[in-house]
Amino acid sequence: MKKIRIGHKSTQRQQRWFVGLMVILFFPCFFYLKLDLNQFKDGLHQIPHIANMMMQMSFDQFPDLMDGLLTSLIIAFLTVVISVVISFFLAFVIATNTAPVPLLAKIIRAIIVIIRTIPVTIWVLLAVASIGFGSMAGVLGLIFPTVAFLTRVFSDQIDEAGKDIIEAVKAVGGGWWNLVFNGVTPQLMTAFLASIAFNFEITVAETVILGIVGAGGIGVLLQEYISFYDFKPLTLGILIVFITLFLLEMTTNLIRLRLSGRGHK
Repeated sequence: MKKIRIGHKSTQRQQRWFVGLMVILFFPCFFYLKLDLNQFKDGLHQIPHIANMMMQMSFDQFPDLMDGLLTSLIIAFLTVVISVVISFFLAFVIATNTAPVPLLAKIIRAIIVIIRTIPVTIWVLLAVASIGFGSMAGVLGLIFPTVAFLTRVFSDQIDEAGKDIIEAVKAVGGGWWNLVFNGVTPQLMTAFLASIAFNFEITVAETVILGIVGAGGIGVLLQEYISFYDFKPLTLGILIVFITLFLLEMTTNLIRLRLSGRGHK
């Protein structure tokens, strides 16, 4: 009985090339970083000791940690609110269905691509270098990548909305502002809100991490505990961050389900 080949020859060849390239690059990369296996083994021996120290939580710093967590949440909230306002209008300016000036749309799209290629950490470090450590640097540093992300998402959703509603608004003599507020926005409001909820979840996590580099919030406290090997409050801080992000993810998932209509029986 003749066997039937399921896989595509070209695809299988590309897969073999990919795996082979990864294997070939692994060893020069390993030696370039000068990874020390002895250091790795020594680190493994320290794991039980570190784990034992981190099991001893202290609630003495609980008020400070909660204050830092509140600061991180506020930084994320302000960042998202400001970014939504900016992104909302930029999305309609660059979306192919609603762009009033095609040349301007291309320029803004190019700027957004540049912003998105720069890591979030770099933006926060630039903000810290410009205005110093603190919450203001966190908000300013996060606005650029958040605006770029939301603008890209909103514009894609506008493009996917199709031209029917746009042609209907234009047919009755509606201008660009009518097109935005009375035509496309009501149709896409649910999708916009779901994207905003998802982005808020991401921004909170970024705020916690970027606090370590001076963006304010609970990340600053965690960095201090790590620097001084103060594991008792560090463990509590990690637990607080974990619970917060877990509850936030559950909440945003529920919001997205409700908005999409799948949360109703």
